[in-house]
Amino acid sequence: MVSTLSIVSVLLSLMAVIMSWELWMLPIIIIGCLTVWWLHIGRVGSDIMYENICTGLLIMDFFFFGVHSTSLYDIPMVACVVVLLLSLLNRKRLLYMAAALYVCLILYHLLVLHTVSARPEERTVMRLVMGFCAVTGSVIVARYRISRRQVEKAGYARMQEQLATAVRQNADFLSNVSHELRTPVNMVVGISEVTLGKDIAPDIRENVRSIKLAGKRLSGQINNILDYTEIVEGTLSAAKEPYMITSVVNDVIAITALQNSDRNRLEMVFDIDPKVPSVLIGDADKISHVLRILLENSMKFTEEGGIDLYIGFRRENYGINLTIDISDTGIGMAPEQLGQIVDDFYQADSGSRRYVGGLGLGIPIARGLLHSMGGFVHFESLDQQGLQVHITIPQGVADETPCIRVPDASKLCIACFFKPERYSRDEVRRYYDQMILHMVEGLGIEGYQAHNFEGLLKLLRDRKLTHVFIAQTEYMANPPYYEELAQTIPVAVIADKDFLLEEDSRLLVLRKPFFALSVVNLLSDEEGGNDFEEAQAAGRRPFTCKGVHVLAVDDEDMNLMVAKGVLGSYGIKVDTCLSGKEAIERCAMTSYDVVFLDHMMPGFDGVETLRRIREMDNGSYKDLPVIALTANTISGAREMFRNEGFTEFIPKPIERAVLERVLRRVLPDECIQYDAAPTAPEKPAGAGEGATGAAAEEASAVRTEPGTAAGEESARRTEPEGASQAPTVEAISAEAQTPPVDAPEAAEGQEEPFRAYGSLVRAGINVGMGMDYCCGEEAFYLDMLQMFHDQAEEKRAELVALYEAANWTDYAIKAHALKSTSLTIGAEGLSAQAKALEQAGKNGDVEYIRENHPLLLQMYGEVCESIADL
Repeated sequence: MVSTLSIVSVLLSLMAVIMSWELWMLPIIIIGCLTVWWLHIGRVGSDIMYENICTGLLIMDFFFFGVHSTSLYDIPMVACVVVLLLSLLNRKRLLYMAAALYVCLILYHLLVLHTVSARPEERTVMRLVMGFCAVTGSVIVARYRISRRQVEKAGYARMQEQLATAVRQNADFLSNVSHELRTPVNMVVGISEVTLGKDIAPDIRENVRSIKLAGKRLSGQINNILDYTEIVEGTLSAAKEPYMITSVVNDVIAITALQNSDRNRLEMVFDIDPKVPSVLIGDADKISHVLRILLENSMKFTEEGGIDLYIGFRRENYGINLTIDISDTGIGMAPEQLGQIVDDFYQADSGSRRYVGGLGLGIPIARGLLHSMGGFVHFESLDQQGLQVHITIPQGVADETPCIRVPDASKLCIACFFKPERYSRDEVRRYYDQMILHMVEGLGIEGYQAHNFEGLLKLLRDRKLTHVFIAQTEYMANPPYYEELAQTIPVAVIADKDFLLEEDSRLLVLRKPFFALSVVNLLSDEEGGNDFEEAQAAGRRPFTCKGVHVLAVDDEDMNLMVAKGVLGSYGIKVDTCLSGKEAIERCAMTSYDVVFLDHMMPGFDGVETLRRIREMDNGSYKDLPVIALTANTISGAREMFRNEGFTEFIPKPIERAVLERVLRRVLPDECIQYDAAPTAPEKPAGAGEGATGAAAEEASAVRTEPGTAAGEESARRTEPEGASQAPTVEAISAEAQTPPVDAPEAAEGQEEPFRAYGSLVRAGINVGMGMDYCCGEEAFYLDMLQMFHDQAEEKRAELVALYEAANWTDYAIKAHALKSTSLTIGAEGLSAQAKALEQAGKNGDVEYIRENHPLLLQMYGEVCESIADL
């Protein structure tokens, strides 16, 4: 429109000059045209303003042209052009305005200018009539086009709404199916765990372990579906809290190293710029999830070679852009596949010869997680030779200190000996070279690479080396030499997890994957340690909080029992109360260090109770840490609770890892006393906390002091046979309830209790989950089951009474409480049903409640019967 308007304005200006019309109009026309271009190019102002200015300029041009006596017979042509242009704006009244102006101009010529005589010729009349018909026809056609466009636009809007509804329905269906599948899947996994805890034949044990692994895999796919539905529904939001990037990488290393050992022997290289700020502000869980998804995707499609993960950063005014690059030597992708990789359920090998599993949701989930954090992902594959993933995530900075550093770096001089020809792919050699370069430059230490034995000997002669790092293959080529060398300087072997040294060896072992942090730990210990290792260990080392006095508030006795048991295990003195009103009275009489406050309670809910506590004694409690306890673990919950005034929040049932992170955050440093870190021999394989066991094993292998008796013992001691393996899936997931296989007396003593748990498993109760929430203490778990069973009749009666009274507000509160307590004992199916009814109560969906209330009572009864059988 602006182009045609400009042409009309130029032609009109030329006509004004040639025909000697009013020349003072030319600046107005030119300024109007330039204004329209400025609005168009600069996207200045609203669309309505732009349209109105265009319309005004066009009508002005039309009027200026039409008021001259020489333009009578050309007015219809210009009028048609004006109508055509105005039809682009989809506003019919503008067409009528142009038609009315045309009629006015014709009347002006007839009545004022007398351009047409009183007795016109037939030719003149015909020209006027034809012009009128042309303008009328153009208005009709333009009006028809506008009507058609409006109808089509409405149709597209309906279609878009239908598609959006179909996507939501699809997501709801997947979510419902996933929740329904959880119970039988948990039953399969639970029964497998119970069976593995018994003394059974080796071949049967292997079969049961396979069943359990299959169940775990299916459980992971269900979790992916739930993540996908949350992304589709738009309920995903990112947290903004401090975290250490090295902790995220450590956890990812532990998990991917385990998966890599199960699949094949790929070279995994974890490279990080040591200058990345140590404490960032963002969502560590989502970043970790994205990395696991993308690394697992690379492992699926890489049969030989390796995978490289590089983490760097760029400074920005809001903090940094965290940049993550993942490269592999896999099969890569064709250009058309790269265009489809982010599509839901898309898989590059989706044909009948597909050789990897999965639902095709990994990449869409990773992309959704990144978008929720304000980041993005880009994929590249040159000539189908591997895949490169480039990620950028904006992050705040809480501590500018470099994430990896060593004291007195200028005193260190290291040498790395790797033979490049032993790698089958050139890319792997490049991965290791880049990682060593980044580590040496980032740490500011003197470092050299030797690609053959002669080069290493030359470095030993010419340089005053403080440490030597060699690959396992290079060590195996000449063990006596390196054993002798280790008597003068520390020598570390980068080896596979099943590599064993001789008992009298003085060498150190760094387990693959090779990561700068493990090297720094060794270098730091050699130099007397640093506060970085302390900060890293603080995230996982056990600690106590003696002298801390807290108040736990919840309307459910069972939740208070859990809180008291879990908090008490840290040496914390715990007071409890059952209502917000009582909590306010307690705070008025006693000075507490922290208050743990349930969010949903009858009477004073958590928000009202918090407000009244903050207002006590003229605001003297405004800085008191108040932690929200809630079963509503929706995305964005942390921001929601902080906006309401809570210091932090902990989802119910309470998980120790989350609780410890919150305690470290809200309590002063002097209130937290770390226990001595346990040594490796005291902890069986897989007994590490969560998925960090492999990383802990790696760290323990290097933290020794050569030259001391303890150091020599640690250096030559290797993991006992069978314990040097990375934690197995079953060891991690069932450590709390599976007795050691190689301890017959323990197995015999535990066989009967585990057989008894079969009644719970058959009812769909996840015994492992319940045991975890009870700190792994069987007696505590049994007490929780007893309390759940004893309170069931009363709680059931309350639900029925509220249902019959149609008191849906309080019904939702009771369903919320049942959701939390049932999940505490591992009754996931009952918890999910209670959650659905809680939401229906909040939304006033009476029909749904009436349809599903009987099922809730039935499931409640079945759970209680299984506990009674126990």
